[in-house]
Amino acid sequence: MQYNDEQLPNEDSLRKLRRGYATNVSVLQNDADDIVNTAEQIEIANNIEWQTNELLLNNLVNRAQNRSTRDFICGLIPLNRSDRNEINSYYIEENFRRNPSLAGVLPANFGTGLREYVRAETELLDALVQLLYSETNATRRQNIFNIIRRRLDALDTLASFWTNTIFG
Repeated sequence: MQYNDEQLPNEDSLRKLRRGYATNVSVLQNDADDIVNTAEQIEIANNIEWQTNELLLNNLVNRAQNRSTRDFICGLIPLNRSDRNEINSYYIEENFRRNPSLAGVLPANFGTGLREYVRAETELLDALVQLLYSETNATRRQNIFNIIRRRLDALDTLASFWTNTIFG
């Protein structure tokens, strides 16, 4: 089909456009409907402790001694929320709300807080890896893989800020 920008649309061209649009939308809707979450995936996603990580990140912001560390951690908080929202959009149903987790005693200094955050983050990453290996949809697999890589890079950067605290 050749297009002429100067020609006004007629009934034939509009019908062809509608048919092409309906076909494309139908294909996209069928692809989206083929994604079925397993009970295992839903359980894994329900047990991820996003709130704990956010509480620990907020604690680290308050305990950070230098500005670059504080700015980096402040940038991790919205990333944590967007990762949570993306994973929840895949596996958590709209009408299901999980009870918020109870925060224990928050660490009193940056080193202890960072250690607790690393522990919580490794548990979260473990759950994401389980989701990655159980996922059959290629787009979701890639998105989960990207989240894991981003979180590992963030841990690497935090470790470079405070190498003595974690490994010392």
